[in-house]
Amino acid sequence: MILIAGGDADPNIETLVRAAEARREEVILALTGAASNPRLDWDVQADVLTIGRRAVAPRAVFMRNDVFQHMADPRPETSFRAGAWYAALHGWALAHDGVRLLNRRYRGQTNKPYMLSVAARCGLSIPATRITNDLDALEREGGAAERIAKPVPGGGYCTPLAEVLSTAQRRDGLAAAPAIVQERLVAPEVRIFGIGDRFIPFHVRSEALDYRTSADTRVEPLPVEGIDPALLAALRRLMDELEMDFAAADFKSSPATGALVFLEINSSPMFAAFDRVAGGAVAAAILDRLMEGSA
Repeated sequence: MILIAGGDADPNIETLVRAAEARREEVILALTGAASNPRLDWDVQADVLTIGRRAVAPRAVFMRNDVFQHMADPRPETSFRAGAWYAALHGWALAHDGVRLLNRRYRGQTNKPYMLSVAARCGLSIPATRITNDLDALEREGGAAERIAKPVPGGGYCTPLAEVLSTAQRRDGLAAAPAIVQERLVAPEVRIFGIGDRFIPFHVRSEALDYRTSADTRVEPLPVEGIDPALLAALRRLMDELEMDFAAADFKSSPATGALVFLEINSSPMFAAFDRVAGGAVAAAILDRLMEGSA
């Protein structure tokens, strides 16, 4: 039995539910949304979890924090609701060592500068990177056309540094907040899913600086044999360092050498579009990992 929890408008949840049902796995759903409000009760002392009217003891749990409902309804209470559901069910799963849960021991670090530092230490090539708010210094250095800027906390898109220098407000030459400033990398862009001991890579083809801003982005399966084994070994070290068994790492290419350069790693990546073009390979690998050893 696998418990699948998240937003009822999340295509990644829908993809995994279909894949699990096609394999005839017993699925328990805890889906929330504008019209969905399932009953949850966890008696902590008695250790009984009830979903709907049924006491359940799933062997595996897959869950995603519901960001889609908040996109449709940006009130603070919508985000709070999604976080409460995630925390409640994640807490139950963490409290049961025998329950299969992706990234069970993951330390939850999402700090982007820290991730870049750890990736470099694990042997991945990273872009030339500065964390700075000194706009005057960046302007004096020149080369803005070959660099980009993006928010330190995440949650924003890559922007050409020249655009930032021309539009950002300054006081004494300084921006109000630091940004990540990096060399501008080029296509091809590659996303590599790491699931258990498997790597599943894809080409991400887009003319945009940040493919998330373009409706014309295309993803295509990429043979794992086409990826440098040394890069995969370094990515494995990074996932081991962070105690992750499910992630997606993004890479772009160095304009000087053409080699893949690490951008970031995501512990709860979108995968529905990638799974679709890969014939269900991503969802299958997720379920294989979760249901490993299940009767």
